[in-house]
Amino acid sequence: MSRHPLRQVLPELGLRPRTVGFAVALGTAALFASTALGALSAWLIARAAEMPPVLDLTLAIVGVRALGLSRAGLRYAHRLVAHDVAFHGVARLRARLVDALARGPLTRVLGLKRGDLVARLGGDVDAVGEAVIRALVPMAIAVGVGVGSVALLAFFLPAAAGALAVSLAIAGGVAPWMGARALALLEKASSDTRSHQLATALELLEGAAEWKVSGQAPVLLGALREDDLCLERLSARAARWTAAATFLMHGAWSASVGAALVLGFAALGRGALSQVELCVVVLVPLGAFEALQSMPAALTQLLRSTEAARRLLPFLEMPEAEPPSTALPAPAPAAHLRAEGLACGWPDRSAAVSGINLTVRRGRSLALTGPSGSGKTTLLLSLAGHLPAKAGVVKLGEVSLADVSEQRRVELLHCSAEDAHLFDTTLRENLRVVRATLTDDEAVAALHKAGLGDWYARQPQGLDTPLGRGGEALSGGERRRVLLARAWLSEAPWLLLDEPTEHLDPRTAARVMRDLDGMKAHGRGLVVVTHDADVARALDSVHTLARRDSEAAVAPA
Repeated sequence: MSRHPLRQVLPELGLRPRTVGFAVALGTAALFASTALGALSAWLIARAAEMPPVLDLTLAIVGVRALGLSRAGLRYAHRLVAHDVAFHGVARLRARLVDALARGPLTRVLGLKRGDLVARLGGDVDAVGEAVIRALVPMAIAVGVGVGSVALLAFFLPAAAGALAVSLAIAGGVAPWMGARALALLEKASSDTRSHQLATALELLEGAAEWKVSGQAPVLLGALREDDLCLERLSARAARWTAAATFLMHGAWSASVGAALVLGFAALGRGALSQVELCVVVLVPLGAFEALQSMPAALTQLLRSTEAARRLLPFLEMPEAEPPSTALPAPAPAAHLRAEGLACGWPDRSAAVSGINLTVRRGRSLALTGPSGSGKTTLLLSLAGHLPAKAGVVKLGEVSLADVSEQRRVELLHCSAEDAHLFDTTLRENLRVVRATLTDDEAVAALHKAGLGDWYARQPQGLDTPLGRGGEALSGGERRRVLLARAWLSEAPWLLLDEPTEHLDPRTAARVMRDLDGMKAHGRGLVVVTHDADVARALDSVHTLARRDSEAAVAPA
């Protein structure tokens, strides 16, 4: 039987039992101070009504003041400690997830939607952290305060303590369970809708201009409205359970106070209680139920965190990329990139292209052309070893890429995707992605080769120029040329480029292609995806793909 998802993920937070226990102790002490404050205040008021000597009340007066100050101080300290524990745990879990994604198979990462990735690393990680401060710690505090209150009441009137115990069980167990059931139904039904809504919103925001020009923006907005209406219907359905749970909880609270009054007055009539003790018996349930106010929210959060943990588990359990089973020798001058009977596509889909047979020797270049949707980028990723072949094989020299470690493939094959990521940092750091030992002179030389010399000269911060999130500080052409500069700096003997001249003016594109052609003299092989016929003619060979049909011959340029 598999373990509970939340129990599997919580250890990744790195929680220290002593610190969590300290947070629980502080919270319990704060609520005990509140309960004791009510009981002692009741005793003080009732005792003062009997007009005793003032010295008889001095200790109680000081106690009320001390408990009032302690309640505020302990509650503040509890929140500081609990939030510190949770925030450190969330940061650790998020780093662990990023590490798991970095070490996992590249095909798994490539198959993720950006909306899903944001949801997992953002809201789901936060939800697991909130299980500590909004579920586990409050539940432990409620149990401690409930047991203590029953024990205190049993000292004065055992029958009232029994009634309080039953009421606490209903208000702290049955009612929260009903509320949690409502959320469970909502979470189960709305999880896919929320993910779809987030993915649609990201798609709409990031491509707002394109969607508006194409006239498709209303379609996406309509999809968002449909998701909102669906979530509203689900929330309304769950609200019935929530209302019933709230009614039951407040009913149990009222019943406990009523039972304390009835049993207390009966005991007072028998002489088993004094009038002062009666006030304590009636007010203790009020303080005890203060701790239970957080129970419905705690169980609700526990279920939400469990669902989040269930979604995170596949990432945390993601196997690391397999170590090499074959050592790839250093590429010889005659080594070549070859596809034999290759069929390739995304992991959960049918093959986008099939029957690919092509050979590109080092020092030579190949253009992959064809209409949109014909599978050019998919084929490029497969040639780079990023997507596993569905049939056939890709070889570098005489060694299959499937037998080579991912790290070694990256060293030999530099693949620059059309939408390759630019990090929210400086120009220098974005170039160092491909060469950790990069010098400033090498970086500037690569920028000039990529046609960014004039742009770079206008930047007052030089290589320290921030590029913004995803390169938002750059135009489309400038972004493309920064990616080209990365390709220049790569020391891989093979360059696989997706639309390297897109967004470039004809003059700059021609210069870039001349520089790329010059790289062949250094024994580097080129595979270029392009829609531009002029770019294709500038390369040594052309492989043309038809939509859903890759049976095309390699023709000389």
